[in-house]
Amino acid sequence: MSRLRRIIASVLLALMAGSGLAAGISVKVIALFADKAYLEIGGKQKVVSKGETFEGVTLISASGRGAVVVIDGETIKLKLNQSIAGKFKKPDRDSLKIYPNPQGMYFVKGSINGQPTRFLVDTGATFVTLSGNKARALGIDFHQGIRGTAQTAAAVVQVWRITLNSVNIGDIGLRNVDATVIEGSHPADVLLGNSFLRHTRIQQVGPALEIHKRY
Repeated sequence: MSRLRRIIASVLLALMAGSGLAAGISVKVIALFADKAYLEIGGKQKVVSKGETFEGVTLISASGRGAVVVIDGETIKLKLNQSIAGKFKKPDRDSLKIYPNPQGMYFVKGSINGQPTRFLVDTGATFVTLSGNKARALGIDFHQGIRGTAQTAAAVVQVWRITLNSVNIGDIGLRNVDATVIEGSHPADVLLGNSFLRHTRIQQVGPALEIHKRY
């Protein structure tokens, strides 16, 4: 009987140790570059750019001296090959945290119709808005859309109303998103307007914007 108890005790200890490892997530700096860091998080590796979030960890800055990351709202400095382990929450796959640039603008990487692009979050824009030049670069035949005109500060410009097959930021994706295309080179970045944002919930958490997908 004592042998059976020892076996049961060994199994319980193994299970407890396993659950503890599962709860803790390791973050390690493998390599450092200017404004980029090669991170290993929970066994997954990626070169992360300044302001980008990977597996719930946001890179604030990076240089040859180290990296500054934000984990669960806590700012942590890590040196090369330094790692930490904690029990911070794994990221919600349908949410995204975006930090502002030095000018206070919120940029985020994503895609339109599967083509990578950069967005500027603009809660004042009615639609996702692209310049004609950007639309052409993304392979969008916007002349098939509904044509109209709009008054800008400089002149009257031609605009087209179109529907994008898909728009994605992080793990938040929507299909059949209304958009406008303005002939020319402006706006310089794609404006992530309310035709996308109205399907999300946005809240300010410190300096960051948290965007959650609505269901």
